[in-house]
Amino acid sequence: METSGRWRSVHRQAEYNRLRKKTREHEFVGRMEREFEFSPRVSGGVLEVVRETFFDNREMGTGEIECTCASAEEGPGKSIADVKKVQVRLTREVRSDRDVQARSGDSAMRKVRILRMTEEAYEQGGLLTQEDLGRVLGVSSRTIRRDVEELVNQKVKLYLRGLQRDIGKGISHKVWIIGLYLEWKTYSEIERITGHSGGAIKGYLNDFTRVLMARERGIRRAKEIGYYIGRTERLVEEYLQLIAQAEKNREQRKRLESIKSQIRHVERKIPFKKGDSGMVWRPV
Repeated sequence: METSGRWRSVHRQAEYNRLRKKTREHEFVGRMEREFEFSPRVSGGVLEVVRETFFDNREMGTGEIECTCASAEEGPGKSIADVKKVQVRLTREVRSDRDVQARSGDSAMRKVRILRMTEEAYEQGGLLTQEDLGRVLGVSSRTIRRDVEELVNQKVKLYLRGLQRDIGKGISHKVWIIGLYLEWKTYSEIERITGHSGGAIKGYLNDFTRVLMARERGIRRAKEIGYYIGRTERLVEEYLQLIAQAEKNREQRKRLESIKSQIRHVERKIPFKKGDSGMVWRPV
């Protein structure tokens, strides 16, 4: 009986090995070895590069696009032809973008998209150029350059290849928005100052509140909090720094206490786990 089971196992493995050799991937590697005399290791490496460059099995979300851009690991000074490139997914459009356009015009909508897409690319290991943004948004590089200059003048951190020497300076637009909220600005005031929609502002407040909750529960490490709420360690670290600064300011400390009070009285319990964002925000 044991011998029979062993035989079936060997037979299944042999069948699997035969079928595996009938795949397009195996044929690709075989041709690399036969026609170009590559070693099996090099041929396998070429296959991985091809997979990463041309194939992505994730489903595209609404408003998402794919874009090839320079790797964030590459320093300035190289021509775009010589730098390592990565494939990133960008959210070109969300419903709230049109609210911004209706309220403040095309330029305000572009700026919101520029901030969102450059940050998304950076989180995936890439840096967009002004030319990339112009192509994606369907406008000239001159128009993008004007938008970028206005954003830089607002002291907002912009993850752009041409500005990579200055990426460490300023604050991200999400921290900027939360900072205004801690200064007791209303939603309408924040919308007017930043150009972002009320829906986007509430989304950022939702994330900030969950970071604050985690901190109140004794979770201090940004990496651990980021895992639980499904956000990047970098963003969580920026929110933690903002909380620490707010606690030193009397008025902002009151705002934090107001947020904590809402948490205690919220009717719906928040499932505190990775990727969940069930908080329903109510303005105060």
